[in-house]
Amino acid sequence: MRALSMVTAAAIALTAVSATSVAYAQRRGNNQSASVVAVNLQRVLAESAIGRDYSARLAQVRQQITTEAQALAPEQQSVQQEAQRLQQATRNLTAEQVRNNASLSSQLQAFNQRRQQLTVREQGLQGDFDCTQIITLRTLMTQINPVVQAAAQQRGAGVIVDATSAVYVAPEFDITTTVIQQLDQNQGTRTATVARHAVAECQPQQPAAGQ
Repeated sequence: MRALSMVTAAAIALTAVSATSVAYAQRRGNNQSASVVAVNLQRVLAESAIGRDYSARLAQVRQQITTEAQALAPEQQSVQQEAQRLQQATRNLTAEQVRNNASLSSQLQAFNQRRQQLTVREQGLQGDFDCTQIITLRTLMTQINPVVQAAAQQRGAGVIVDATSAVYVAPEFDITTTVIQQLDQNQGTRTATVARHAVAECQPQQPAAGQ
């Protein structure tokens, strides 16, 4: 999960940075070649104070959701036992016989509804964590991106690349350490804002009726 978070962070950050980088390069003149710097966002997240704070706070949300998921264990066990009971009860019956048995049909319908509700709750908890990770990571990158851009502009660079995807980056073109230092030196970029978000916040909005 952590590796996925870092890769996602790199994608978000570099997407956000690219627009500014291109504009900066254009301001320097279309006939001038822009210098390039690289940043390793995996290192930034792993080593900076704000990255470590983000990971710690996200872990707290994960633990909360894990605790809620564990609380579903009795219901999961009960559903499993009911599934076994119904399987035994219908073992020697055809589908038509089951449909014609009012008692069994009612039990199966109730069981399917119960199982579906449990699945929705399980998926909802996982969805909450995924959504929390997406939103809080996006917020985190709004704090990191300006520092990355400033460090690049200090070097006179108009293009920023992801160091982890580059074939080779000479040390003098890698601004990762500078970015980490600048983040850590500013109290406003030492802590992350992490709050739990419901999965619904990350789902596409449905158009209103009649639109």
